[in-house]
Amino acid sequence: MSVLRTTGLIDAPVATVGAALRDTRLAERGLRALGAHGHAATRPSPLLVPGDEIAFRFRLAGLPVRLTTRVVRADADALSSVLVSGPLPELRHETVLAAAGPRTLLTDSLHWTTPLGPLGRLVDVAVVRRFVLRVLAARTAGVRELAEGWAARKVVVGTALVHRGRLLAQQRRYPAADAGRWELPGGRVEPGEDERDAVVRECREELDVEVRPTGRVGSDVPLRDDMLLRVHTAELVDPEAVPRPVEHRDLRWVGREEVEGLDWLEADKVLTHSLRELC
Repeated sequence: MSVLRTTGLIDAPVATVGAALRDTRLAERGLRALGAHGHAATRPSPLLVPGDEIAFRFRLAGLPVRLTTRVVRADADALSSVLVSGPLPELRHETVLAAAGPRTLLTDSLHWTTPLGPLGRLVDVAVVRRFVLRVLAARTAGVRELAEGWAARKVVVGTALVHRGRLLAQQRRYPAADAGRWELPGGRVEPGEDERDAVVRECREELDVEVRPTGRVGSDVPLRDDMLLRVHTAELVDPEAVPRPVEHRDLRWVGREEVEGLDWLEADKVLTHSLRELC
């Protein structure tokens, strides 16, 4: 099996770089930079989720190549995909992110098996590796451009409030276009306020309960109006407290199998595969 690894430093937090990795347009941009083409065959959402497939078409040594990969992991600190169809017996792509002070270290690893025995290995050394390095370099440049741009955006916090193995979701009352859909509690971080304080304040205002932030879940999610959604996990300060829908139509505690069945707002929907792991 052939393996290539590349690294790059990006001036943005891990969760923001994780969002850029999941951007549905990124693969297409990278291929266009090389004069090739790609198409992200996904659900209509801004970010890739597990199960999404990406179809590529390009020319290698003058020959047309088509292959399709499927996303199998899409977390705040990792993205990976495997081959669904194409000329290779095996192909696996993994990207891992790690905090490096205020920056993020991105490590790309591509593993593949070359067909056609000795002839395939010769083509691998002479052509394929050079092409792969160009693709990975273009991809890292695209991730850097997106993530560093998004890192300057104002933050909206969401709260994944978990109690006794269930996640709290609240149902919108307004505006009309979103009425009846579900979302996590949260809102904008006010000037001079840190994100954890915003989580506590928003839950007090929307649910009439005190919560304790406990961590983070999922990658960031880019929103309209130059905003960035960042979801924190939290628990009730008083385990016997009962949240109530102060500003919303209803609220519900949902278990692992119910999370993906709710009609979430789009920003929360792309995180449901991560949210269900909390239950």
